[in-house]
Amino acid sequence: MNDYILTYRKLVMPDDLNHAKTLFGGRLLQWADEAAVMYAMCQIGSKSIVTLKMSEVLFKNPAKSGDVLEFWTRKQKIGNSSLVVDCVVVRKIVQSPQENPTPPKPQEDGQFKNPQDIILSCDFSFVHVDESGRPKPHMLAKKS
Repeated sequence: MNDYILTYRKLVMPDDLNHAKTLFGGRLLQWADEAAVMYAMCQIGSKSIVTLKMSEVLFKNPAKSGDVLEFWTRKQKIGNSSLVVDCVVVRKIVQSPQENPTPPKPQEDGQFKNPQDIILSCDFSFVHVDESGRPKPHMLAKKS
């Protein structure tokens, strides 16, 4: 639907690790949900958004203490009150500074060029809601 944009960065700290000394999956999912909802709020233009569901979550590679993670998001599907956001988490190579971050680019087969740097990939479905928590149409459907 469109290109990924850099939404969020996190530094993995020792308190974020599990018993195997890699990033705890639950912490990564929390950060991914935060990145995706921030993207959705900016796209829809409202803070009144709730997470409806996540797709299958694929933990592709571990992250360790000191890793810098980049959270890349893009619109996948627009409904009347919903927005599906694709989220890809990439390990930033800090030894190669960049003026402009490079978004992940899936190849024709849907795989990424540097799979060893992909930490997570999943989709989040969000719903724009009114004050009572009921679905409320957003303006994105009219823009597309």
